[in-house]
Order: sequence, then structure tokens, then C-alpha cells
Amino acid sequence: MASNPKKKKDFISTQDWSREELDRLLDITKDLKTYPEKYRNTLTGKSLCMFFYNPSMRTRNSTEVAAYQLGIHPTFNSIKDSWIGYQSESVKDTAKVLARYYDAIGIRIFPVSVNWIYKEGNRILREFADYSDVPIINFEDDQFHPLQALTDIYSIKEKKGDPRGKKIVISWAYHPKPLPVSVPNSILLITSRYGMDITLAHPKGYDLDSDIMNIARNNAKEFGGSLTISNDINEAYSNADVVYVKSWGALKYYGNAKDEKQLRMPYRDNWRIREENLDFTDSNSILMHCLPIRRNIVADDAVIDGKHSIVYDQAENRLYTAKALLYDLLREKE
Repeated sequence: MASNPKKKKDFISTQDWSREELDRLLDITKDLKTYPEKYRNTLTGKSLCMFFYNPSMRTRNSTEVAAYQLGIHPTFNSIKDSWIGYQSESVKDTAKVLARYYDAIGIRIFPVSVNWIYKEGNRILREFADYSDVPIINFEDDQFHPLQALTDIYSIKEKKGDPRGKKIVISWAYHPKPLPVSVPNSILLITSRYGMDITLAHPKGYDLDSDIMNIARNNAKEFGGSLTISNDINEAYSNADVVYVKSWGALKYYGNAKDEKQLRMPYRDNWRIREENLDFTDSNSILMHCLPIRRNIVADDAVIDGKHSIVYDQAENRLYTAKALLYDLLREKE
């Protein structure tokens, strides 16, 4: 049986962690990025189960490499070749058995795997957490992507210093398909906990979950930030310090791609991000996107490869935040 942490802690949403706990993860991230050898093989003998109901590139590779560098043995499991809880075996049985083999379990479960029933993926993940004796790590569900959010706030701090009072635009962009809301939900929640002045920019009909919005407003009130909504892309971008571009589907038509497409198509041209949109931002602003991104559809090449873009630095930081989380969850604590 894998050795259980004395106090199991799951990482399903950053909102579940205190601000002090998130600060600790960010401090560890900075330290291990600066002094990587200090952490190498510090968790030798630990094991990590990684299983995916859906494909992954950055999450899978960054976490596997992070685990390897810490001395953890990671194993990849796919719904295509494993009996994995919910579709073929009960969550309870899967969680209890895997917790006897591993020191932590990471899971990715997208809307398509739960028939586009909103929040069902997150519910299943939390059911795993209820039955598992080891930490459950959310590799992205249909509501949250906490590893991405942790990377995003770390990248903002790294590039722009103290986030408090900085303006961030979380900007919808056209995409050929309706995408999950996990990334916009998560960047909204974490930046509101770091005192940023947030402008959520999207066309009419693309409002985010009202519960998430209310939590973000409360976060902003507690941590000294603000939250406004704009349906005008250039107005929203005005004097922004950070622009975070991300496509998402309309919740009104969640799981109804045909009707959602009719809503989305009129925005194909005027919500494709171009260089002239960034001209409205601060001259030293940064542009972020979690990747993958459809070039010249979501944003022009000139935007993705331009002077404002930090998308590759942001992607690289996925390695360090994953490593920091694993280290924090699995190291022997006094």
C-alpha cells in the first residue's frame, strides 16, 4: 500500500485552498525554478497515478517530467485501455484500489466524457476525493483547471510583479467549437484572490456561471480588486496590463453545439484577436493563452508571436507549478 499523507489534501480548485496555501505553492515554484537541483529526487519512492478520460499534451507532459525530476514514478492510464471508475467500474472501487498503489492520483475528465452535463465532471472528481485515501489532483474537469490557474498567477507575478491593482482582461475569442469553461472560471477565481482589477470581456450570450461570478466578486471585495464586464473588446482592452485570451462555449446552449454555433458565428471576425486590439493596452502589457491555440482563427500569428506574448514562458511554467504542487502534497511534513 502506498504511504498515505498524514493529512490528505486534494487539489480540485484553487478556491478550495487558502490564500496563504496558494502563496506557499508560488514560493515553492519560484524556489525550485531557481534552484532545481535542490529538489531533484527529493520524493524518490513515491508514485503518481495519472489517468485521462480525454487527451492531453501540456498537462500530461509537464506533470510526468515534474514527477520524474522529483524522483516520483508516474504511470499513465487512459480510458481507452483501462477499467476506470464511472464508465466501467464504480468510482468508489477505483479510488480505493488505486489509493493502495499510489501516493497521489491525477484525473482529467472533460465535458464530452460526461455527455455535456455541466458540473458532472467536477462532481465525479470530488467523488474520487471522497473515497481516496491519497490526494486527488484535478488535471482539468468541466468546471476548473487549477494547475493552469496556478501557472497563470505565477506567470503574472513573474512578469508583472505584485498583481494587486494590475488590470487583467479575460477575453473571449472566437473558436470553431464550443469549448469548456474550466480555464476562464479558474483564471477569474485566482486573479480575483490576488487583488487584480478584472475586466471580463465577451460578446452577449457568453456569460460565465453566475455562481462562479459571485465567488469572484466576493474574492475581489476581500482582496481589494474589482470585477467588471464589457461587451466591447477595444474598450475592455484599454490600458490593460495583462490580456488573457480564451475561447469558451455559451452556457445557455451547453451541449447543444448546433444552436451554440448560430450564436457564435457572427463574432467570427470581430472577436478574433488582432494586433490593433493590443494597441489599446499598456505598452508593456503581456498576452497570455493556455494553449493549444488555433492560429489565425482565435488570434493572428502577429499576436501569438508578437512582443506582448508570453505563451511559451507560460507553458514552460506548467512544469514548475506541477512540481511545486507534487512536492507540497507528498513531502514529509514535520
